Amino acid sequence: MRAVRIHGYGGPEVMHLDEVPIPQPAVGQVLVKVRAASLNPIDWKMRRGLLASIFPLTFPRTLGRDCAGEVDGKLIAGVADPRGDGTHAEYALLPEAATAPVPVGMDAAEAASLCVAGLSAWIPLVEVAKVQKGMRVLIHGAAGGVGSLAIQIARELGAHVVATSTQADYCRSLGAERVIDYRTESFTDAGPYDVVLDTLGGEAHASSLQALKPGGVLVALSATPVPAHTVPAGVRVERPPIQATPERLAQLFDWVIKGRLRPQLTRRFHLEEANQAYAVVEAPHGRGKIVLDIS
Repeated sequence: MRAVRIHGYGGPEVMHLDEVPIPQPAVGQVLVKVRAASLNPIDWKMRRGLLASIFPLTFPRTLGRDCAGEVDGKLIAGVADPRGDGTHAEYALLPEAATAPVPVGMDAAEAASLCVAGLSAWIPLVEVAKVQKGMRVLIHGAAGGVGSLAIQIARELGAHVVATSTQADYCRSLGAERVIDYRTESFTDAGPYDVVLDTLGGEAHASSLQALKPGGVLVALSATPVPAHTVPAGVRVERPPIQATPERLAQLFDWVIKGRLRPQLTRRFHLEEANQAYAVVEAPHGRGKIVLDIS
């Protein structure tokens, strides 16, 4: 089979489309014939070595974290274990406990685009912050893969959504009531907020804490290192693990089938175009999700 593998940490030059044996599943794993796999920030961060302290790699290593494909003739989707080879290949191993059936009405690319990104929006907003009607929710990086789904989820839960992005029209089309261009405006001035979804880290993390209401929560995803700061009294910071389960994936897929959530596929590439796909994902001001069509 063909697999996109890296042979060391670095830029696109360490990526190669290799011919490798089809892997064999162990107990608790399923072998998926991959039809589509998405690209996520964790993919290029792992390739660059930015997450080496969390997920140290042995080489060569197949990239990719989520996919949709066939198992025994049925379409499933799920998330690979970051400690092993990934999904940017013609076959991939997934933990069975991190997969779910893809319902009729969704195609493989849509399902693949919802796994890591969808869970990264769902878990912070639905399970951790417990967003409810009338809350004010700030979403950073709102045009990206996670943000474009988070806007929709927060709005569906009845929240008033404020987004930071340079792509105002796109974010408004997803349900944001106000879009702040962080190059010229301060998102703190539009506060206070009940909930902040921090996909950025860095200075935005510290500033967001100051914009929370008493009792508010900032839910942070793995991003740029945060400078030294003090957490104000009366607010809290959560860093939940983003873990796939059949139940969570099924909820996301159900929302799509019911029209409550729209997958945001913006570009699709073939497996042999992985380098070009990664270049798009790594570029600033991205929009929605990039997917590799594999079979």
